[in-house]
Parts: sequence; structure tokens; C-alpha cells
Amino acid sequence: MFKKRGTNIEHFEMEEEKKETPEMKNYGQNIAEPVKKEKTVIVRGSKLKGDINITYDLELSGEVEGNISSEEKSNIVIKGNCKGNIKTKNGNVNIEGQMSSGDVFAGGDIKITGKFNGGKLESKGKIYVDGEFSGKLESNEIEIGPDARGKGEIFYKEYISIAKGAKIEANISHIPEGQKNTMKPPQKMNDKIERKIMNLDPVQQLIHAK
Repeated sequence: MFKKRGTNIEHFEMEEEKKETPEMKNYGQNIAEPVKKEKTVIVRGSKLKGDINITYDLELSGEVEGNISSEEKSNIVIKGNCKGNIKTKNGNVNIEGQMSSGDVFAGGDIKITGKFNGGKLESKGKIYVDGEFSGKLESNEIEIGPDARGKGEIFYKEYISIAKGAKIEANISHIPEGQKNTMKPPQKMNDKIERKIMNLDPVQQLIHAK
């Protein structure tokens, strides 16, 4: 059954199938992408300005200037253009289009195959990037795919991998379990300075480290 709300926003309610279907399905790099029975669609050509609060899954193919948030297990797919913050308490965020001028927080996973040019990506699950990014990445697990391009800061708690072919300029820091990110990432050193410090005795190394 289909119900249409407004001119360019569509809300879909699908009949339940007789056989059980998994709540989550894997895509690409072992990131779970939930399948839900209801979702709201903002179609291509739509231009909305203002904050959006959702309780269902959201697929954005148009343009939104404002914040998108959910306190439910809502999954958000950006195929168009979003300028603002995105937050879903327990769902996943998938950016196939473009996200700019904002932060993204997901209680689940975050997948970037489009462009993220914002502030910070933060996930309680996993972040997978195989598109373009600029900003901060923070998650338990972070995976950078072969087609990734970008720069910024990367903070991980458990695991990080960078595929051959990825082109990134980033400071990478490990955050111990249970500790929040309160420190600035270490600055990069060029090869000459790094070799010079490593040749010093331990006391002089500590002085240079400060």
C-alpha cells in the first residue's frame, strides 16, 4: 500500500512477507544495512529548508538544508545533497550523494561512497569510506577502501585498515577503550626530523617529544 504525503515526500508502508527476513543484510565490507518495512522518501527535485525529525527510514534524493535526526532505529540514505547535521540514535547512515557543512552521528554504521565535506563522522559501529571525505572520523572500527580520497583526522578504538590505492592525508590516533577523544592528534613529522630524534638518547627524545 502506498501513501503520499505532501507534493514531493512519499511514505511507503509495505505488507509483511510470509517468510521471515533478516533484520540486517551485509553490503560490501561487512557493514550491516538494516531492511525496514517502512520508509519516507524525499524525491529528486525536492528542495526543503528546515529541520527534519523522523521515526521511519529516510531516503533523501532531493536537497535539504537543515538537520535530520531520529531517536529511533531509523536508517538514513543520502542520495542527493544535505547541508546540516545528521543524527540517528540506533540506525545506520549511508551517504551516496553529498553531505556538507555538518556532523554525522550514528548508533550503527556509517558508509561513505559519495562525498562528505563537513565536520565529523562518529559511529558506535563501523565507518567505511570508499568515496571522498574531509573532516574527522571516529569509530570502533574504520575501513578505508581503495577508491577513498580525502584528508583530516582519524580516531579508532579497536581496528583500522587502509586498502591499497586509497589516497588520504590524515593524522591517525588510537583511542583506548572507555576513553573519550579529548586529545589533539599528533602532528606529522618529516623523515629528517623523525630520524634525527630517533638517533638521540632516551632523555633527549623525551625533551624533543615535549
